[in-house]
Amino acid sequence: MQRIGILGGSFNPIHNGHIMLARTALTEYKLDKVLIMPNCDTYYKKDAAISDDDRLQMIKLAIKDIEGLEPSDIELKRGGITYTIDTIRELKQADRENHVRNKYFFIIGGDSLKNLYYWREIKKLFSSMTFLAAVRDDIDITELQAIRESYIEKYKDVKIEFLSCDAGNISSSAIRKDVNGNVDISDRVPAAVDEYIRDKGLYLQGADI
Repeated sequence: MQRIGILGGSFNPIHNGHIMLARTALTEYKLDKVLIMPNCDTYYKKDAAISDDDRLQMIKLAIKDIEGLEPSDIELKRGGITYTIDTIRELKQADRENHVRNKYFFIIGGDSLKNLYYWREIKKLFSSMTFLAAVRDDIDITELQAIRESYIEKYKDVKIEFLSCDAGNISSSAIRKDVNGNVDISDRVPAAVDEYIRDKGLYLQGADI
């Protein structure tokens, strides 16, 4: 059995904050690995300069030398709207086929914790994995603990833990805008990602999408 973290998102592009979050989860919860999993949401596809393959390649470049971090294209291959419950079911089906029982930890921002009520089949998700909510310096941990208690009162088998990680205020949308405006982003993304963006001419149009 492995302890497997999942960090999902658009990763458009992946940046140093994402990587810090994944590495913190890996260490604090003694995970065997963290899957960096780009989703298949379609909002970014209005920007013709970026593709699913570009996002995945940047992830691979960003984490290629970081032990314990692995890219996962499971949601890209499935296509359509991304629902976490479908991803967990697919992972667990693969586990059954391989006769293993892995434990899953889904990493979210602390400010997203209050919105779990609206996730598809959240009751099943609570029983299927542990949520790791990242707490930044500007988030009230007392409020988050109260939110966790409200879930525990309403659902069975709720597993929510907190992750101490202030990954800074790095924004993928701000990075896209800065690339379009010829502003240096080298302090916010790995060098290989910065080079890939420049070489491919990404985000030079539609950077505000």
